[in-house]
Amino acid sequence: MNTKRKPLTTYVIKNLMLEALSTEDVKLDPQGHIFKTYGYSGSQYNLFRLTEALAINKGLLIENIKLPRIAWGVSGGNLFENSNTNFKRKEIESLFEAFALLLNQNIISPGVYGEATILPAFHVTDHGHACLKERATLPYDSDGYLGQVQSISNIDQWVQHYLTEALRCFNAGCYQASTIMVGLAAEKIVLDLLEAFKIYLKKHDSNLQSNQKFKIKYNFSVELEKDVNKKWQISYKYAQFEEYFKGIQLDSTITGIIDESARNTFYQYLRLLRNEVSHPTDVLKDETETMLLFVSFIKYVKLQTDLINALKIL
Repeated sequence: MNTKRKPLTTYVIKNLMLEALSTEDVKLDPQGHIFKTYGYSGSQYNLFRLTEALAINKGLLIENIKLPRIAWGVSGGNLFENSNTNFKRKEIESLFEAFALLLNQNIISPGVYGEATILPAFHVTDHGHACLKERATLPYDSDGYLGQVQSISNIDQWVQHYLTEALRCFNAGCYQASTIMVGLAAEKIVLDLLEAFKIYLKKHDSNLQSNQKFKIKYNFSVELEKDVNKKWQISYKYAQFEEYFKGIQLDSTITGIIDESARNTFYQYLRLLRNEVSHPTDVLKDETETMLLFVSFIKYVKLQTDLINALKIL
């Protein structure tokens, strides 16, 4: 038995629960039971058992204890470490916490139509079904995460490469190195974005106007080139892009792709990933912090890639 394994966090277990609720893989359960078969309803024990099966399937747990065969909808018994589950005591407590979070967030609700009115029976709510469709893919699931990356239209091959390397580092427990590789992906996005924006400005220079307070009034592509080359830091270059992007009266087709709040968030990523982590400092990244970075970063990869694509064709 692997006693050195770190317990899965409540966040990871909650995400596994969401996947367990939505899975269509009947091979996970010893008897082929899944929530879809039963109208997305069942018992707390059913959810805990499928969550454990998923964790084993993804290599997050070692199966030292075989999952029991049990009828769907039964309440089941208590879980005990090293007895009837592969979860550690801390993880069993995290199961309870994650289940409570799903209830509090109205993803699931007590009761099953025609069978029970109270817990441990429950069903997935309408809001819950919407959440299941938007469920984040964690970096432990390398194939699933890379599938999301590859689904982004015309994503740069080097961005894919850096994120692939970042996933390998993460799953090897090298969180600092993983964060640096995500930073390289972010830097490549910025360089591509600047190049696409300069081409767009050059193509439309004669028709573009600046906002009243913007310092540059003409020759936007030339002036942008000068400004971004004044310093080597990638966060500085992106800040120059942002200044021109806000200072020029651009078509709504361009500005509507990614709002100012999202652009500012991406800028903070750059400062963290390239200026802080990629240089010798006393900053150490842990597993949870790095995992959350992966979960949130992919949104901005898509938004910025969509903007690059739009700038190239307009």
